[in-house]
Amino acid sequence: MRRTEKKSRRREEIQSQEIRRRFLSFFEERDHRLYPSSSLIPHNDPTVLLTTAGMQQFIGFFTGQETPPTPRAVSVQKCFRTPDIEDVGDESHLTFFEMLGNFSFGDYFKKEAIEWAWEFLTVELGLPQEKLWITVFEGDEDAPEDLEAKRLWMSVGVPEERIFGLPKSENWWGPPGDSGPCGPCSEVYYDYGEEYAKGDPQKDPVFAPGGGEDSPRFLEIWNLVFNQYEQRKDGSLVPLAKTGIDTGMGLERVTAAVQDVLYVYDTDVYAPVFERARELSGVSLGDAEETDRSLRILADHARGMAFLVADGVRPGNQGREYVLRRIIRRATREGYVKLGLGADGISALALVVVETLGSFYGELREAREEIERTVREEARRFVEIYHSGMELLERELASLPSGGTLSGEVAFLLHDTYGFPVEVTRDVAAERGFTLDEGGFRRAMEDQRERARQATRTYDREVAAFREAEIRSRFVGYEREQVETHIVAIEDAPDAPGEKLFVLAENPFYATGGGQVADTGWVSATSARGGQLEVVDSIPSGSYQVLRGRLDNGADFRVGDGVVASINRVRRQQIEANHTATHILHWALRTVLGKEVHQAGSYVGPDRLRFDYRYSGRVTDEDLARIQEQCLLKITENQPVRYFTTTLDEARNLGAMMLFGEKYGDLVRVVEVDGFSRELCGGTHVRASAEVGAFKILSNKKHGADLYRIEVITGREALDYLTRASDAAETVAGELRVELEDLPQAVRELQEEVRKARESERESALRKGLEEVGSLVDSAYEVDGIKVVTGRVVASDVKGLRQITDDVKNRLGPPAAVVLAAEVGGKAVLVANLHPEASRRVGAGDLVRGVSEVLGGGGGGSPTMAQAGGGDPEKVEAALGRVRELVEELALSGKEG
Repeated sequence: MRRTEKKSRRREEIQSQEIRRRFLSFFEERDHRLYPSSSLIPHNDPTVLLTTAGMQQFIGFFTGQETPPTPRAVSVQKCFRTPDIEDVGDESHLTFFEMLGNFSFGDYFKKEAIEWAWEFLTVELGLPQEKLWITVFEGDEDAPEDLEAKRLWMSVGVPEERIFGLPKSENWWGPPGDSGPCGPCSEVYYDYGEEYAKGDPQKDPVFAPGGGEDSPRFLEIWNLVFNQYEQRKDGSLVPLAKTGIDTGMGLERVTAAVQDVLYVYDTDVYAPVFERARELSGVSLGDAEETDRSLRILADHARGMAFLVADGVRPGNQGREYVLRRIIRRATREGYVKLGLGADGISALALVVVETLGSFYGELREAREEIERTVREEARRFVEIYHSGMELLERELASLPSGGTLSGEVAFLLHDTYGFPVEVTRDVAAERGFTLDEGGFRRAMEDQRERARQATRTYDREVAAFREAEIRSRFVGYEREQVETHIVAIEDAPDAPGEKLFVLAENPFYATGGGQVADTGWVSATSARGGQLEVVDSIPSGSYQVLRGRLDNGADFRVGDGVVASINRVRRQQIEANHTATHILHWALRTVLGKEVHQAGSYVGPDRLRFDYRYSGRVTDEDLARIQEQCLLKITENQPVRYFTTTLDEARNLGAMMLFGEKYGDLVRVVEVDGFSRELCGGTHVRASAEVGAFKILSNKKHGADLYRIEVITGREALDYLTRASDAAETVAGELRVELEDLPQAVRELQEEVRKARESERESALRKGLEEVGSLVDSAYEVDGIKVVTGRVVASDVKGLRQITDDVKNRLGPPAAVVLAAEVGGKAVLVANLHPEASRRVGAGDLVRGVSEVLGGGGGGSPTMAQAGGGDPEKVEAALGRVRELVEELALSGKEG
C-alpha cells in the first residue's frame, strides 16, 4: 500500500511533543524522579562512541557501582546509533531518535511495569487494545520461559493468542560485560492490520511470513527489560537480590502508532523539516521515490547534526567527529545534488530542529549560532570537495564498460586527496550502474596505514640494537651545552653506511619530543686515535637518548672511548627562542580569543614555530594584530623564564597548562614565564623573554572544523623577513610614487579600479546577453510538452550565464528547459536551467552529462540546475544540437518511470 493511501488513516489527536510530555507526567505522578537527557557524548565511558540507549546514564545504578538517589527514574534520552547510517533514506531507518524510559532500581518489578505500560498506551494515548501484541522470553537451557510476564499481560486484558515467545537473541538483555545484571525482555508491538501481512497473520509477528521483517504489519514500540538475574563469569545465572526495570520506547515509533501512519517519517516529528525543505527546493515528500529518499536523509541527519553539535562534537576524521562529518556531508550531497540546496539550505534545516525542539532541549537554543555555523561551513566545504572529486570520478566512470567495477585505488585517491567520502563514491557508482571494488579500497587504506607505521618504525629500528643492553645515561642538556663524557653503547646504523648509533654516559643533546626537534652538533674523540662524529639526530628511548652521527673519514669509535659532546649552540638558541615564543603565543591566544582556546599540537624548530589550536569562533585580522601586539609586549618586558620539577597534583594546584589527552608521570617539569605563563613542558627555553627577539606572525589558517594552525618566526629569521618586506614595500611605493605610509591606501585604490573595470566588463556582457533574451524566448520549441530553449550567448562569467538562463526560464514559464552556452576564459561553459516540473521528467544533471560527451570537459549538478565547463568552444553548436534529442529521450524515460 502506498503512503498516500495510508495518510487517510492518520490520527491527528496527539502530537509527538504532547506524547513526550504525557509520558514524563505519567511516571512523575507515580513517584519517578525526572532525569534530563544525558549528552550524546557518553560520560566517563571511552569504550562507547555515542549514547545509544536511555539506560546508559543509569548503568552504574544497575551494576551496583553507584547508589541511586531515588529508587525510580524517568527520562527522555537523545540517542544516536551509527550502524544504520547507510540505510537511512528508506522509510524506517534512523540514526537519531528520542528514547522514552522508566526505571526501577530494586523497587517495583514486572507487575507494575506491565500494568503501567498497558495503562499508558491504551488509556493515556488511546491506542486500541486489539492493535497491541506482546512478545516474552520463550526460555532455554539457561533460564525458563517467562510465564510470569505472560500471566501479567493476560491479567491486564491481552488475549493469549496475541502473546508470543521469542528466543534469547531477541528477548534478553545483558549483562553489560562478561558478568553482571541481566534478564528477559517483553516487547509491545503495534498491529497495522492483516492487509499488511504477507503470510498467516496468526503466526509469529516478527519472524513468520506475516511478520515485521517481511512486511510492515507490526511495529515494535516498547521494550520492557526485567533485570532479575546475575550472570557470573562462568556463564551461570543466579537470581538477583534486587531486581530492576529498564524500559525503552522510541518516541518516533510510538508517535507513528498513535497517529496510525505506517512509517515514522509520516509523523509530525519530521514534518517541520520536510516543510522547510519544500520551501527551499520546491520538492515535497511523495513527489518521487528518488527525492523522497533524499528528503528522509535530510530529515534524519538534520536532527542528528543539530544535537551532535549542541553536545560539543565538531566535524573531524576520527570517532564521533567523523560521524558528524559523515552525516553533514551525506545530507549535503543529497540536498545539493538532488534538490538544489546549498550550504545555507542544509544549515537552515538544522535550525528547524532548534526551533521545534529547543523548548525541551535547551542546549539546542544555547548552541543555535554554533549549529548554524558548523553545519554551514562543513556543507560548504563538501560542496567544494564534491565538484573537484566528481570531475575525477566522472572521468573514471566514463572509461569503464557498462556495469563495470570502479577501482578501489581510485576511490582511495578520491578519499585521500580530495577528502571525498567513500560512501559518496559508492553511491554515485551505484546510481550509474557500477560497483566499487571494496576490497581494493580497504587494501589501499591499509597500505597507507602501513606506510605510516613504517615511518614510525624508523626510530624503533634505531633503538632496537640497545634494548637488551643495560645502559646508564643521563640527560644534562638543560644545564650544559658541552660535556666531557664517554660512549656506553655504539652500533652501525642499519640503514646508512658510514653512520653510527650510540649512547653517551652524559648527554647534552635534546631528543625529539613535545613538538621540539632534536639537537644537532658534534662528538669529538679525546683519545689518541682522534676523530669526530657529526650528530644529526637524537632519538628518545625510555630513560636515555640514542644519537645518530656521521663519521669523519677514517674515524673509529668504540664503547668506553672518552669524547667531548657539543651541541650546535646557535641552532639550539633559535629553537629555544621559538619554544619560549610558543608559550607566550599560547598565553596571548587565550588572552585575546578566550579560555576556550586549547593547544592541539606544535612544531618547534630553528627556522619557525607552528602552533595548532582549537577554537570555535572566527579569528579576524584585528584579533591577529592584538595577539602579535600582546606577544611583543611580553617579549620586550624581558620577564625571567624559569623551570622546576614538582608533583603532578602540585602543578595542577599552581594552574599549570596541560595538554588534553597527554599522559604525565607523578613528577612533572613546569616552565613559567614570570607573571603570566605556566605550562608542563620538557623542552628547552631561553633564560629571559627578550632573548626571543623579533616576533612575526606569518599565517593563521583553518585546518579543519574548529582547528587553526598559526605559524610564527622569531629572532634572526623574523628580522630577515621584516627587512625583505620593508625593502619590497619601499620599491612598490617608489613605483606608485607615494610615501611608504600611504602605500596601503594606494593599493586599495588600485584594487577598486580593477574591480570596477571587471564589473563594468561583466555588466556590459550581461546586458548583451539579456538583450538576446527576447529572441531566445521566441526561438523556443516544444518537446513532449516541455518548452525548450537552446543558444549561444555572451557572458563574462558563469554567474552571468546563470542569470540569463534564469531570465529566459522565467519568461517562458513552466514547464521550461533552458540550455545556454558561452565562452568564458577561452573555454566553453554550458548551463542547463529547468523548472521543477520539467526536471521531474528530464533532469538538468542528465542533460549536462549527455551534452558533455560532445562538448568535452566535465559537469554535473542538481535536477533543476547543472553546468558543464572546460570544453572546446568550437564544439558548442554541435553540443547544443544534441539537446533536443536528449530531452526527447529523457522525457520519454521519465514518463515510463
